[in-house]
Amino acid sequence: MDRVAVVTDSTCDLPPELVESLGLRVVPLSVIFGDETLIAGVQLSPAGFYERLAVSEVLPTTSQPAPAWFEEAYADCADDGYTHVVSIHCSAALSGTVALARDRARQASLDVEVVDSRLVGGALGAAALAAHRVAEAGGSVAEVVAAADRVRATAASLIVVDTLDHLRRGGRLTGAQAAIGTALRVKPILHVTPDGRVEVRERARTWARALERVGALAAQAAGGQPVDVTVTHAVAPERSAQLWEVVDRHVTVRDRLETLIGPVVGSHVGPGAVGVVVVPTG
Repeated sequence: MDRVAVVTDSTCDLPPELVESLGLRVVPLSVIFGDETLIAGVQLSPAGFYERLAVSEVLPTTSQPAPAWFEEAYADCADDGYTHVVSIHCSAALSGTVALARDRARQASLDVEVVDSRLVGGALGAAALAAHRVAEAGGSVAEVVAAADRVRATAASLIVVDTLDHLRRGGRLTGAQAAIGTALRVKPILHVTPDGRVEVRERARTWARALERVGALAAQAAGGQPVDVTVTHAVAPERSAQLWEVVDRHVTVRDRLETLIGPVVGSHVGPGAVGVVVVPTG
């Protein structure tokens, strides 16, 4: 009998306790402070990352996983009796993780289907969870991939940041896009585009207006259906609470999850950011 395991990467920003309880395999990326490389979620926790970021003289950069992490994840799946792996990773437009996964998949001892989710952060987490639920229910590889694809096709992923400097310096935004937010002193609302890039969708003058607009965009994505919602934040619990209030006014929430933005995504959005992922359930 075929058994399908799901593997993802640490840009999914799922809570560690949830990952452990589900037995989900997460391949870690790394964060680089100067000449020191730290493995996200292994050597560097989200809380530890933001503490370090607050005193660092240089902005961190990020790096894709070491090949050995993929080899170990796929080997563990084989050892646990799985016959297939669906390996779902952050957008290839943002990272070389997908390409590396495909390279290691060719050398694995079981069949591995690598999926470019064209997502990142909480949206990737939502796709991985949806795929895992189908896999645990005995779904085929095609059904597991379809579950992840459905999230990609229907989810709205929005995040409000204090500054675009982190994204600009990390090469995830053009200088012109970053300059707009800085020059006007506005709160940029970012979204993940269908081709897996991060772009400025709108701008608001204040945090309150930005969060209210995010709620309206969430309602637009919901289309009147109940939704599963993930709220993520970069050590900004008050903003997270405010966002939940806005979301609850705009949509009917079926399942809800809150999580910290991890070191890798946090390196690009900076402290204080808060975001939401809305997945229609109909």
